[in-house]
Amino acid sequence: MRKPTLLLGLTVLITAGASFAAANLLLRHATPANPGVAAALPPLPGGVALGDPTPRFVADSKEEAAEAIDATAWAPMNQALVTLARRYLGLPFQGFSLDGGPKEQLVLDLTRFDCFLFVEQLLALTNSRKVDTQTEGVERFSEHVRRLRYVDGEVDYCRRQHYFSRWAEAAERNGYLVNLTPFLPGAGSRTVALNFMSNHLKSYKPMRLARNQQCITELEKDLVLSQPYIPLAALPGVLPSLRSGDIFALVTKVPGLDVTHVGFLEKRDGVVDAIHAAEGAGVIRSENFATYAARVPDVIGVAIYRPRPNHGGKAEGAGPAGSGS
Repeated sequence: MRKPTLLLGLTVLITAGASFAAANLLLRHATPANPGVAAALPPLPGGVALGDPTPRFVADSKEEAAEAIDATAWAPMNQALVTLARRYLGLPFQGFSLDGGPKEQLVLDLTRFDCFLFVEQLLALTNSRKVDTQTEGVERFSEHVRRLRYVDGEVDYCRRQHYFSRWAEAAERNGYLVNLTPFLPGAGSRTVALNFMSNHLKSYKPMRLARNQQCITELEKDLVLSQPYIPLAALPGVLPSLRSGDIFALVTKVPGLDVTHVGFLEKRDGVVDAIHAAEGAGVIRSENFATYAARVPDVIGVAIYRPRPNHGGKAEGAGPAGSGS
């Protein structure tokens, strides 16, 4: 549990739109909103992982990763994220790109994105800077993606973080971000059962394997999430507290789901825009985030996450991942 003084201080700073330096001082010493051990996972069918942890770079993604790391080498993290998001404007959308083969692989693709992989890979890139060689940067990039994408870094479909809120909880425990949502004005909370995948087995190619059906169905049998969110009506009052590089998630009322879309925010002259990978459009900018979010079907609110520098599995300036320093 967070210390009361930390809760008060962080809330005041965020609500008031305090300086980046002051807010980061508290964020560096903030423990995750949901500290402790993650919910227990069912054992892997057969007791072994069937994935291949060897990085597989699509097309020229390896070279692009090295260039992207160099291009943002010394920028503050939030600005580096926005710079990279702008860099990929116009690239195509590709859904289910991790599900192409019979075996789970550590796929790294900077040539096309879905919204989830756009956020995940840019977060990994910005945590792979300040290195001595391009080779080291690319190796860090693939390692960060592996740790973000899979529970305990174990490459297997049954260990992939399929739901964004679960991904974000793990990322927070491991020092990659802080969930600002509970501290923002007007925040509410709901309890949602995450069972969309097990109720739509035919929508997912890897579910053709009985062992994948088994593990996902078992996981979702009692998978319930306590989800803080900002109702759409309260979003205009939150905008002054947001900054460039923050991650947004659109909270949905679709049964069995937590969110339906994610991306990055950019603040320009006081106006907050979204940069995200959208189906049918590719990587785009949606001006006026509050207006855009209100137009998306079935959205009831948003969640906001603030990335933080992570080196070797813990946040910069923090103690061990998942604890205060």
